[in-house]
Amino acid sequence: MRTMLRQLFTTIFDRDEILAWGRQFGALERLREIHPADVCLALVHCAMGDETRSIATARRAFAELACFTPEESSFYDKFNPGLAGLLRHLFERALANATLEQRTFLAAAIDGTGLVDVQAFDASQITLPASAAEALPSTSPEHGGVKLTATLSVLHQVITGVTLTNAKTHDRRALKLPRWVDGRLFLFDMGYADHGLWADIEDRKGYFLSRLKSTTMPRIEAVRSGVGQNHIGEPLGGDLRYWGDVDVDASFRVRGRGRRTFRVVRVRVAHQTPDGRTEQVDLWFVTNLPPHLFDPGQLATLYRLRWEIEVLFRTLKMVGRLDHIQSANPDVIEAFIYATLLAMVIAHDVCAMMRRTRPEIEPSPFRVMTLLLLKLPTIVAALGTRRLTPVLEAFEAALWREGANPNPGRPYRSNIYAFEVAWAA
Repeated sequence: MRTMLRQLFTTIFDRDEILAWGRQFGALERLREIHPADVCLALVHCAMGDETRSIATARRAFAELACFTPEESSFYDKFNPGLAGLLRHLFERALANATLEQRTFLAAAIDGTGLVDVQAFDASQITLPASAAEALPSTSPEHGGVKLTATLSVLHQVITGVTLTNAKTHDRRALKLPRWVDGRLFLFDMGYADHGLWADIEDRKGYFLSRLKSTTMPRIEAVRSGVGQNHIGEPLGGDLRYWGDVDVDASFRVRGRGRRTFRVVRVRVAHQTPDGRTEQVDLWFVTNLPPHLFDPGQLATLYRLRWEIEVLFRTLKMVGRLDHIQSANPDVIEAFIYATLLAMVIAHDVCAMMRRTRPEIEPSPFRVMTLLLLKLPTIVAALGTRRLTPVLEAFEAALWREGANPNPGRPYRSNIYAFEVAWAA
């Protein structure tokens, strides 16, 4: 594993390559003593600590890394569109080279189904100071905001796409389907309930599983269970009588393209209320997954894999402290966000290495990212020197000691849900 770690850090933080990219993106107005690699590393590292994330905090982090304190003006001038572009390039490059490690249970669950990956979409708002509201408006006039829309590969446990918009942008407008859709299953919440989106995915030979809005009333075309055959041709509305799991084909109106038929499923699940009572809740889904491969219960279990992207946003905000950015400058904000995403992708890569080395251990992305942010300056400073081997040895030991799931008897929910799908198949 040490060799893999050495290759990972050496590739991502190659100073000569970062310098060349800095010139290419216009991140360097004047080089002087301030190397762009050190600026990028300072932005990543200042996610740690008790101070808010600001240019001043990044300058202090740079001083610790480079062993000198630059003048405020010369350091602050580095925050331009070129620096934001450089960090975005580093993030995208790390993303493209991310190690793809299969998750055993989920791989077994989709074996023979024609699926090659399961990807979850979601968005989270990053709160910014009120001074940023003019450039990056939020849904609240009291502060600014950025909407981070991310795509997470549940099968490979890696971010596969990111879009940044202002916080007022609707979820659907911020979503961009990846280049490759064929054979992939996309999980959506109700914020992405768009008939045209579903049709686009099916036309490109992909699959989708989405929550259905209660106001949507498609027309019943065929019935497998849960509703009388005499209701074919009627709207799937609240006045109909249902029993058990509902599984029907229904046609939806797609703007400019007539009507399209998708599968609609209702599953009743137990839900615990805040006061401790248990009640039955109806969950409605729409999908194009075939019924002979996934029954209604398996669809509900698959949908719970979206929980993984909630963990991603929680890690980015709690460990990466994205909500702590104190700036109204869009270039500064973008640079901080991509620096944090870069750290997250590296953490996912390290988790994949841990799974490959010791398949019986489940790493915690939350803990691994915390360790990475803490140790990264020491690792990068040792690159190309004899100190690198003992530094990586210490980092690897810390990963096995502190980076694994702290409750080995309680596997992560993604493993549990995927196992349930595989067992029932």
